[in-house]
Amino acid sequence: MSGRNPYLTAQNALESPRQLEYRLFSSVTRALMDIRPLMQSKHPADVAKIASATAWNRDVWNHLMPEVLDENNPLPKETKVSLINICLFVNKHTERISQGQATDVGPLIDINRNIMDGLR
Repeated sequence: MSGRNPYLTAQNALESPRQLEYRLFSSVTRALMDIRPLMQSKHPADVAKIASATAWNRDVWNHLMPEVLDENNPLPKETKVSLINICLFVNKHTERISQGQATDVGPLIDINRNIMDGLR
């Protein structure tokens, strides 16, 4: 067996890019919501969960940036600038969390929910 889930592959083939992005943001936002109660914890397992979820969120945003910056992307310039600024904030806030300078994932959750609302 190849390790690929044929049902998931079929689902992905039937979804529009917007639906795929929505599902991705939904999954990563759920991971952020799951770590919210752990944010004050110093337990190594909790710290690892926090690092994993926030890094995943950062990676999602960083992965989207080349598409936003692509000259063939039809988004208005103002929207592109806003998305770039959001990505910069996500990166900075994630770094602050990883350094123990921030303990609230709420802003990251709110940003993702707003993006999800726009993708509906």
